Amino acid sequence: MAASSPSAPAAAGARRGPAGLGTKAMVCGIVGVTLLPTLYGMVLSVLLGPAALALGLLAHRRARRDGVGAGRNAVIGIATGAVAFAVAAAVIVLTLAGVIFSGDDGEERPADRREGPSLQVMADRSGTLPQPGGGAG
Repeated sequence: MAASSPSAPAAAGARRGPAGLGTKAMVCGIVGVTLLPTLYGMVLSVLLGPAALALGLLAHRRARRDGVGAGRNAVIGIATGAVAFAVAAAVIVLTLAGVIFSGDDGEERPADRREGPSLQVMADRSGTLPQPGGGAG
């Protein structure tokens, strides 16, 4: 048989190293920012933002260590991940604070202090309504 054959090239779609991680970080960050206007997107952005940050920082560190110029996607992933996470977290915190602090504060309004049902009667000064008791007056 032949001696050793050269190693098989990696599949065309499979990227390894910082370039692949940087691209994944960029995609997570862009999806997180794009989904911000929706309710479910807000929750997903809280998850996708840190994922984009972690992947982007890891890819950027590997790119600097290896001297490979694949840091652009990583930086885009870091930036968009930070924006997605910060905006989503701020909106969620402010919404929860509004819900918590908008409840009844314990103060009663003057109308709530009265006992029993209240009925306000106005006198008919125009003379157009029939008088009580059936007689025309």
